[in-house]
Amino acid sequence: MKRLSAVLAVAMLGAATGALAQTYSQTPQSSAAPPASTSEQEQATPSKADKQALMKDCLSKVTAANPNAPQKDIKAYCDKQVEKYSNPPK
Repeated sequence: MKRLSAVLAVAMLGAATGALAQTYSQTPQSSAAPPASTSEQEQATPSKADKQALMKDCLSKVTAANPNAPQKDIKAYCDKQVEKYSNPPK
């Protein structure tokens, strides 16, 4: 039973992380051109504050869903999720 609830919690977290990633990646499009000094790579890369917010959110959700899971495992999982969001496949 514990394993099933852990799997469901991780699945829910994955869905929540995906929703967060979509929220952060959807920026309003304006008709004005971006400044010449800003490259596409800079616009697509999340800021340090964005990564910290994603990590904090991930840690709190996974810890709440899996209170008995080791913190190092939770942190490792969240590190992977934030990294996956930060470096999407091209």
